[in-house]
Amino acid sequence: RFQGKDDKISLIYKKIFSLISEIIHIDNFYICVINDGLIDIPFVVDQFDKLSSETRSEKSNPELRHSLTAYALDIGKSLILKEEEIVELEEKGKIKLLGKLPKQWIFLPFHTGNLDGGIVAQSYEKKEDYTYSDMSMLAYVTMHVGNFLSAYSSKEKIKQQYEELKATQSQLVHSEKMASIGQLAAGVAHEINNPLGYINSNLNSLRDYVGELGAFVTELSKIFGESTRVEELPSLLENLKEKHDIDFILSDIVELVSESIFGMEKVKNIIQSLKNFTHAGEEQKKKTDINNCLDETIRIVWNELKYHCEVVKNYGELPETYCYPSQLNQVFMNLLINASHAIQENGVITVVTSLEEDTICIEVKDNGVGIEEKNISQLFNPFFTTKPVGQGTGLGLSISYGIIENHKGSIVVTSEVGVGTCFKISIPVIRQEEENQKNLDASLNGVPPDS
Repeated sequence: RFQGKDDKISLIYKKIFSLISEIIHIDNFYICVINDGLIDIPFVVDQFDKLSSETRSEKSNPELRHSLTAYALDIGKSLILKEEEIVELEEKGKIKLLGKLPKQWIFLPFHTGNLDGGIVAQSYEKKEDYTYSDMSMLAYVTMHVGNFLSAYSSKEKIKQQYEELKATQSQLVHSEKMASIGQLAAGVAHEINNPLGYINSNLNSLRDYVGELGAFVTELSKIFGESTRVEELPSLLENLKEKHDIDFILSDIVELVSESIFGMEKVKNIIQSLKNFTHAGEEQKKKTDINNCLDETIRIVWNELKYHCEVVKNYGELPETYCYPSQLNQVFMNLLINASHAIQENGVITVVTSLEEDTICIEVKDNGVGIEEKNISQLFNPFFTTKPVGQGTGLGLSISYGIIENHKGSIVVTSEVGVGTCFKISIPVIRQEEENQKNLDASLNGVPPDS
């Protein structure tokens, strides 16, 4: 039975075992390595001792530290031991025998730049003694096993470091996003409080109107309950309507309800935009309307813009594309806020979208102070900022650059001091068929989609 930790290299382990079996008689074969100072056995073949994944690691099986394997690894030299020599080592307390006692046992170490370990072969039947000639032939195999495992270990570490880097980058992007939201929190709250304020006022008015209508109905019932002459009813009814201002109330109710519905829609849209913007992690791309993304972002930052600049939107007709909308919203927010900060007063921010062949282009222009030429080349460097201390992290544009790069796109800036600045984003259109094919290719290659 072959016991391997990774199915991808299981075939290679089997070939190693097959090769060694042709050189010497073995009933038991395993490869051992030292990971972070602990013994690990990634591959085992044994007729008698069936080792589980838990018993093959010193981390979960501390007894391995006292085994014959540990003894050999500590010595770090090739060993050939017979049954009586193994018993003697145990009697002297140098090892603790784990599993069935072999008739003969051979160990060959390997030492590479980043990994130490060895291969072990043993026989439970004494057919032929292991010899130093066997050891010489096995040494060549062992050297290649060590080189292979070292390379594989390096690859796995690089893969792990890459995943950790991706996770760190994701956390950094989200932290910057939350920092942006934090800076805009007062403005967003103001944008929500405005409609909530007049909705609350409207509801108070509606409550008063309900009371007035109730009084009107009560008096109306009283009139009809009395022995009033029919010809007097129109006059009495008109007087009663004037007394309670019924015509105005009925007209105003329609306006109050319409205004309140409009306000609630505004609040709902702001909250939905915030929800879309603050989405922590998007594992797969979504079919998205870029113009809608821009509208959502403008809605969030509107309180930051409306008092000192005008926003002009010139949207072209764009196809929907597969992208990470929450990430793009973050890019748009950074550009809009930067544009607003560059404008002194009564400025204009122009947002233009267009389609150039199979590429969506988004331009965010301002007529602000502009950027000095010496700073343009550094704009996308992490932590670079021209803002005063405490007013900018210097990460916004760097993160934006990474997000656009992740979309296989580009972001370029042109600026003139005293005239203004333009950031142009270009991202390729990704359609359903392309996204499906990409995900299919990824699954066939054993990697997650969008990795």
